[in-house]
Amino acid sequence: MTPSRTRAFATCLAFVSLLACAGGDTPPRAPPDGGAPWLTAEPVAFGADGLTPALSIPPFAGESVALWARSEPGTCFAVASLEDAQGRAWVRQREAGPYCTGCEVRTSIAQEEALFVLPSGEGFASHEGFTVRFGLMACETLTPLRTGGAPRLQLAWLPRERIPERGRLSLRFLVSRHSMLQGHPERQRELLERLNDELAEAGLEVTLDAVAELPDAAEETRFWTTELAGLSALRDGAPPALDMTVDVVFAGCLLYDDPFFGPPVPVEGFTPRVGGGAGPASAVFMPGLRCDAFGGGGPAPWPLNAYAKVLAHELGHFLGIYHSVETDGTADLLSDTGELNIMNAHPSRAAARGWSPAQRRQLLSHPWVRPAPRP
Repeated sequence: MTPSRTRAFATCLAFVSLLACAGGDTPPRAPPDGGAPWLTAEPVAFGADGLTPALSIPPFAGESVALWARSEPGTCFAVASLEDAQGRAWVRQREAGPYCTGCEVRTSIAQEEALFVLPSGEGFASHEGFTVRFGLMACETLTPLRTGGAPRLQLAWLPRERIPERGRLSLRFLVSRHSMLQGHPERQRELLERLNDELAEAGLEVTLDAVAELPDAAEETRFWTTELAGLSALRDGAPPALDMTVDVVFAGCLLYDDPFFGPPVPVEGFTPRVGGGAGPASAVFMPGLRCDAFGGGGPAPWPLNAYAKVLAHELGHFLGIYHSVETDGTADLLSDTGELNIMNAHPSRAAARGWSPAQRRQLLSHPWVRPAPRP
């Protein structure tokens, strides 16, 4: 998320298909690169302490692993502990807030369903195997929750043998009447070109596979970390989602409406969860209107260079990258990432450019990223 002004945010049987156990709930498709399919574990219940039992991911031949976790409607949860094969703890407890700031492997809160992509690197050897526990979180306050309600959690994991040297990601543009892109395919093409310029250093190429109009999109949409109904509604008029394609929604005014720290804040772009591909409103959202009195009543003529940079930043979030520096000054834990990085909390700044090798590794680990053909 990139606010326009500063604010701190603050197993049925083991290995039996979830299709049989959970009435049709299945993990996403595996990437079409010849790798292993998703592996499934028996559903487990959250205990009276709000925690699941420890779930073991066995060693695998590969460079990264994606975890797909799903719980019941209205349930929020987070990684509560993560311990590697050597007994080292990378996540020790549930932290209040949308993501864990003190975890050596950072993860975000999930609402009903989520993907967690864990490449080996920075000392964490995911391929050696690890154990993970999930804990319930209060959706309203983003704080750890202890309950006897015992909702269930389903888990699957996808080892990826090799992270591609270069990757390709499919996009679909969903364009509202509030966006300067509507009715202007030449602007859409130019935005895609400039977006690819921003992503080139990360080894990622994006392709525009479809464009659809959103004639009934709201002029203003308010949302919060777990209040995403407004964002979900923006896509109601769109054709069904394409498989393993990131929807980029060009909306109207977008306001992050934190119930604890008002007033609402306009955003330059928004991705509901760091690590997209599952859960509510799983897309990237870009504003088309200014939210202030200077908007003039029509689509804002955003400079395409800056717009492309913010979109690249938001795709970074969708593919699992956190801010290099948060608005409160908290730095990420990647050893090769500096402050003046495109994943700075203010990506539109001229000096916020480029990707580090660790960020590139994370981007290319996402299961929706396909290996790109050799040039």
